[in-house]
Amino acid sequence: MTSRNIAGGGARIEKSPASSARRRICLVLLLGLVLWPPARAAAAEPVAADPSGQWKSLHGVLSLMLAGDALSFAYSAVFGSTGHLCDGAGVAGLVGNGEYHYVDGQGTVAFRVDESGVKMLTVDGIASFCGAYWPGDTFSRDGYEAPTRCTVIRPKAHFHVVMPPPPVERKAYVLQGDRVEAAPTCFEGGAPYVFARFKGPRGTTVGLLPRDALECRE
Repeated sequence: MTSRNIAGGGARIEKSPASSARRRICLVLLLGLVLWPPARAAAAEPVAADPSGQWKSLHGVLSLMLAGDALSFAYSAVFGSTGHLCDGAGVAGLVGNGEYHYVDGQGTVAFRVDESGVKMLTVDGIASFCGAYWPGDTFSRDGYEAPTRCTVIRPKAHFHVVMPPPPVERKAYVLQGDRVEAAPTCFEGGAPYVFARFKGPRGTTVGLLPRDALECRE
């Protein structure tokens, strides 16, 4: 009997290189769809806390009062080996989440507010109220005092512009019995005034109010 070599189930079928490559590509794509993590929605940027009140550091004192996008400030400090002085007041505008810039003819000073406190630094030119070589200042929560609750005791008290003395009187005013939040001023010539914030039905007003127009609770 003549024997015949019959191909059985163990025989292999040669696959073309192109077919194998296509299968490998499909497998990689399928695994990618299964294993790739789903896209996450971007987390909302946290809103910076209201820094209103008075802050104390190793070098100085900073009073702040916030209304909308405007951060009113007064700052007094001593820095450097020869005792250079900082003394100023003004209004910084919001430029980003928790960052406010005070801009004048000599430069730009940033106030950066976050959960740890407030940082002041020069971002352009010099700080006009400190002069050259001012290194900036950092205020932590340990040196923070919240605004005081006060009641107006004059029949009428006008707000004044936050600026070096003498501050200009504004048209905005509060009446006897109105309640405001207040923080001490800390610039030369500012003793007769306090930083004040009044929240009324039409909005919030911040400025300097005469100290003797208020009765405050510690």
